[in-house]
Amino acid sequence: MDKVHYNAIIIFINPGDDLLLNQTEISQIRNFNRDYTKLLGILNKKVLDTPLSWTEGRVLLEISFNNDKTPIEVANNLKLDKSYTSRILNRFEKKGIVNKSPSAKDSRSIELSLTATGQELVKELNARSDQQIKDLLKDLSIDEQRQFFQAMTTLDNLLFTRK
Repeated sequence: MDKVHYNAIIIFINPGDDLLLNQTEISQIRNFNRDYTKLLGILNKKVLDTPLSWTEGRVLLEISFNNDKTPIEVANNLKLDKSYTSRILNRFEKKGIVNKSPSAKDSRSIELSLTATGQELVKELNARSDQQIKDLLKDLSIDEQRQFFQAMTTLDNLLFTRK
């Protein structure tokens, strides 16, 4: 009897087994993803009415979070192809958005930093992103805004924080 109970527990928690969600719940999650993507405008070619694509905007913000990053660190952190990241960074350098300089730690590597133009673009992106969130939540009551924030915090903890 203990063995049967033990096997049932193993089957229940085995990561190779299906999720506990049924197909209807999975469909609801996928529908939410489609709606939220549309709501944020992620399918638009440009991020928040700037000249940048969404990927370029994300690369720019990644550099701003920590200057002196290498192109490989940016690609790895964003899970982007290294060649694609390199092409974006080359465009940024030509437009005067980023500087590339030899790494002080490793002469075979380069470090990225934002130019004044890049810093201004980051400020603009941050301001527009903040406004987008305010616009998204403006029609919700204070309690609904708290619920939204708590739900987002829960998702963040479940999907990203608790690795």
